Amino acid sequence: TPATIRLSLNPGPDHPGFTLFARSDDGRRHHERILHAMTTQSTGVHYRPAIDADLPAAYRVFRRSLAGYLERIGMGDPSMAEESGIAASWASQRPWMDHLVRTAAEHWVAIDDHDTIVGWALSVERDGMLELALFFVEPGVQARGIGRGLLERAFPIGRGRHRAIVATLDPRALGLYLRSGVSYQTIAADFIVRPRTSVLETDLDIIRLKPSEDGQAAVATIEFALTGHRRSVDHAFLADLRPLWVARRAGKAVAFAYGVTPGGYSAGPIAALDAQDLPALLAVVENDAASLAVEEFAFTVPLGATVAVDHLLFRGAKVDPFYILILADAPWLRSDRWILTGPGFLI
Repeated sequence: TPATIRLSLNPGPDHPGFTLFARSDDGRRHHERILHAMTTQSTGVHYRPAIDADLPAAYRVFRRSLAGYLERIGMGDPSMAEESGIAASWASQRPWMDHLVRTAAEHWVAIDDHDTIVGWALSVERDGMLELALFFVEPGVQARGIGRGLLERAFPIGRGRHRAIVATLDPRALGLYLRSGVSYQTIAADFIVRPRTSVLETDLDIIRLKPSEDGQAAVATIEFALTGHRRSVDHAFLADLRPLWVARRAGKAVAFAYGVTPGGYSAGPIAALDAQDLPALLAVVENDAASLAVEEFAFTVPLGATVAVDHLLFRGAKVDPFYILILADAPWLRSDRWILTGPGFLI
């Protein structure tokens, strides 16, 4: 989970997702049950497919687990694990949670003997590629085998023509991941941009699109050339969520880019058949963000994408110290010409 997942966007209380967390006493009671489970003898944990009613408690596990990891690596923010911080994060990430749950291949929770959710895992399957999108265990009960049980169910060995995980550097989780049919492919980081307009000469014809079959067909063709997969359901979601540009050269689609929404923080994915075209796409996204008065946002960039890295550093982007790993069963991702999908649930 990259740095963009841990940033709160301070949405207002009128956001539709806020209602799930409006009653702070519900959150306190859930936290008290967790503390009780941690301080009393547990007789075991069981697993079951998640249901809609699990989502508020599961999301709290996600945020507390991430906060615990960040604290261990010296990047902690105590507000992340507080109800107000969790509610703000939920309000900004509600569209992503709804999309992932609605399109999940496997969706599981771990329940302790106090009937409290202590773990959460979800995977999606797109065109034969199984990707682990969510995997979190309550900090106080980690290293007890709960994660292994979740992973066996949500990311089963043998499923998927290809497999992938966007992973933190947490060594305990990595030990599980590396036994689940994936290996290291590349490392990525968030490049934080304070957008300024610029003019970048290019022979590309870059057109901003509304969601359409023509635009999505071009995106799917480029994505398949660079990953070997098509993720039509994700692109339909992204095209409703973010601005989309398709770049053509001599009439042929050769690149695409998803930008930032007003008040947003994440961009991507961005892809080009020729890595030399990435700066033009990055410039288009940055210029659009500047026109929207976005204060800052992030591109999540594989460090091997040297053309993109060089361009962003030249533009004054700052590298966030929270790095992520791309794990996969084989080197099918052309990561030198691919900018990841923020906020890091999917490649």
